Amino acid sequence: MSHIGRYFNTLELLLSHPGGLALSEISEQTQVAMATAHRILSALRERGYVYQDEQDHYRLTLKIPSMGVNYISETGFARIMQPLLDDLASETGEHVRLAEVAEDHLTWVLQATKNTRGLQYRRALDEKIIPHTTAAGKAWLATMRDERAMRILAAWDIENTRDYAGPNARISIRDIFDDIAHIRQEGHAIVREEGEVGVCVVAVAVFDTSRPDSSAPVATLSIAGPIARLREETLGAHIESLKRSAIKVGERWALWSSVSGSDSLS
Repeated sequence: MSHIGRYFNTLELLLSHPGGLALSEISEQTQVAMATAHRILSALRERGYVYQDEQDHYRLTLKIPSMGVNYISETGFARIMQPLLDDLASETGEHVRLAEVAEDHLTWVLQATKNTRGLQYRRALDEKIIPHTTAAGKAWLATMRDERAMRILAAWDIENTRDYAGPNARISIRDIFDDIAHIRQEGHAIVREEGEVGVCVVAVAVFDTSRPDSSAPVATLSIAGPIARLREETLGAHIESLKRSAIKVGERWALWSSVSGSDSLS
């Protein structure tokens, strides 16, 4: 493997472990010697991409997410998509987020909040999207073959999910795939206290309308709020609004792709 490849492997590893990793763990998982891993991390630290926490674990800084936000702004993507998210947030009174599908992971790219209903759920866009505990992640997994979904899930410590997720998080592959099968039938994903205590989220996949019907999704669109407010009688209307908005986002995604000459933000 090239020297540059080792740097990217290290960044990608830390991206999938927002809680940070020890030097020995990074060395083992990137399959490089401890001394080499330390040199790579030192270089990344000097450039502001990595820092060490109080436990001497290495973590990513917000430099890369910030670069992504700047890039999105410069491409004009936000200008055509943000109004749709704002409208959905106004209609539902809840927190709306758009995540882009990028290879084998999802990345939050835009959000909107219309605070008209008291208690409001909000999260940062640099938050890691865990595929099996988030509505966005499950909606995305439901669009792919089981074999690929299994490969993606293999990167996560499923049995210990509740150590880093909510009290209702699934801790077996069987339960996760039962959820995926249900999502495929319903066309949307709902999670209640799987990612976080007291939070309910509903999500759908977004498809570029210029592509064939068999194409993979380009994004997911979700609504999140306090579980006490997002009850069954409320969710029905929200899901219909969410699905209508996802179609509009897919239409604008197709327009943005044709103008920018790019299929993705990455």
